[in-house]
Amino acid sequence: MLDTETKQDGKFHKRDKHEVWDDGSLIVKTEQVPWTEWALPGTRFKLLDYNRNISYVVFLLKIDADATPTIHKHIGAANAYILQGGFYYDKGGVREGDYFVEAGGVSHTPVTDEDGCLLLGFGNGAIAGFNEDGSVAGIIDVDWMIDAAKANNAFAHLENAVRS
Repeated sequence: MLDTETKQDGKFHKRDKHEVWDDGSLIVKTEQVPWTEWALPGTRFKLLDYNRNISYVVFLLKIDADATPTIHKHIGAANAYILQGGFYYDKGGVREGDYFVEAGGVSHTPVTDEDGCLLLGFGNGAIAGFNEDGSVAGIIDVDWMIDAAKANNAFAHLENAVRS
């Protein structure tokens, strides 16, 4: 039996709150975490876990169908599982149920499908966004995501988690 369940009358009943244990394990009730605006218009995220030592983040990312395609570069590899919708770019496309890996160093301009996209992402390293002239528009890393989540009161579930 997990600590997030109680047994009453021979049945398991789930608790309705986030759980953080002394060993660093945690359960995040994602429906209780507010969406936070991400770096691009029409995008929002929920930070689920992180590790500053290796600039690693786990997050839900929601991309609106009309989000403007923007060129960016993955400094480290990015992995994702598509939960809803999808997107495509010059290498191909991914749809609901697909899992993909983008190698570190890859630059691309993804275009969201007409029904948008919801993905579970795993980021290893920063993402650099670029302006039309090729200059750097911004950098998204683990600290950027933590700061944005905190500013939106969307970090309480990780506040007591043992992380580096």
